[in-house]
Amino acid sequence: MRHKLWTIGIVLAMVLAACGGSDDGADTTSAGGGETATTAGGGGGSDEGPIKLGFMIGVTGDYAPYYPPSEAGAVIAIEEINAAGGVLGRQVELVIGDNLSTAEGAVQAFNKLVDVDAVVAIGGTESDGAVANLQSIKDRKIPTLCPACGTDVLDDAGGDYIWRITGSDSDGGLIAAQFARDNGFTKVAMLVQNTEGAAGPAEVFKTVFTDKVGGEIVADIRFEPGQASYQTQVDEVFAAEPDAIYLAAGFEAGGIIFQEAARRGYEANWFVSPDLVVPEISGLEGVDLSNGIARAAIAAYDTASPAYESYAARYEERTGEAPSSGLYDANQYDQYIILALAMTAAGTTDGEAVAAKVAEILNGPGTVVYSYADGVAALAAGEDIDYHGASSGLDVNEFGNLASPVFGEQQIIDGEWTQVAEVALDESLRP
Repeated sequence: MRHKLWTIGIVLAMVLAACGGSDDGADTTSAGGGETATTAGGGGGSDEGPIKLGFMIGVTGDYAPYYPPSEAGAVIAIEEINAAGGVLGRQVELVIGDNLSTAEGAVQAFNKLVDVDAVVAIGGTESDGAVANLQSIKDRKIPTLCPACGTDVLDDAGGDYIWRITGSDSDGGLIAAQFARDNGFTKVAMLVQNTEGAAGPAEVFKTVFTDKVGGEIVADIRFEPGQASYQTQVDEVFAAEPDAIYLAAGFEAGGIIFQEAARRGYEANWFVSPDLVVPEISGLEGVDLSNGIARAAIAAYDTASPAYESYAARYEERTGEAPSSGLYDANQYDQYIILALAMTAAGTTDGEAVAAKVAEILNGPGTVVYSYADGVAALAAGEDIDYHGASSGLDVNEFGNLASPVFGEQQIIDGEWTQVAEVALDESLRP
């Protein structure tokens, strides 16, 4: 699947169009909802007016390229829920909290969404925000969905109030090592940004590549994001004369690194973390990463699912583009359908009661449903349900992780990240 370049200008335009102006990181978009609820405190919300769902996401910063498609997926879900009568007879409203793509910003956005905006559940969360708010999510009993957070912290930390509906970075790091093995690379240098989302898969890659594949890490360079130049780090990595380079970074730092390497005439094979599978990297001026020079493994969509087919048509109508698994838009859609169905099944927006229903509606046995309306109808008929999403089948294990995530190998073809194959994990490489 392919997608065109999303620019920061588009990001800002959509933010202004979709959100009210807030000075403290949280905005409201009605998306078919009613008036803003006024009761705050502990995510309990109000028994009257719209049910408010938080959308805690990086509108600005490293994760900004993901915002336009993510917002489109989320709004499509809210519109679908409201068109089917809302939740418990009330319309649903999306409240956007810009986490600034940082852990500190995520803490501020979480507190604002829960204490001031009175959201009853949260979606959109990324790795850094999930880790930073993990204990607060549990203490405050706020059902939270992670559509794009791969952090290995969640490998055994969720399943009570937080669920991850994408693959783990542990698997992403393992697949990168698998790529290195299958391409005959024995000496790899690492360039890793000091953030949770980047460092997690890098550590898995390092362990698997050295202990299971038998390769050598010839350089392991860690760096802070936000620098104007990474030339020193780039020089140091290439001085180690690696067969390939593993780069785990946000798109801002990653873009600078690729451009500085190109200006110096450095050539390399690259394995990149999922955060770099964005148009800002595939469309970098003066940098050619095509034809397998850069590879990544990211969670893939189940395009044969009826839920995907229905969602994809609405997404393309809204955006002019087909969904792209690299941007997690279908995961963003699924999370709000999941939360709305869990509230319907619980008969309340109370966090503890809703959380108890999430795994039930994701795992069989039950009537398989592919939409919110079908799920509500089955629940009203007294049936158990098993929701299959637009992103994939969503069975989860005891820790709230996908039981069988699907991954795809991404390469840059004709200037766009493109899935070239599905990837079966070699289970023998697990640490």
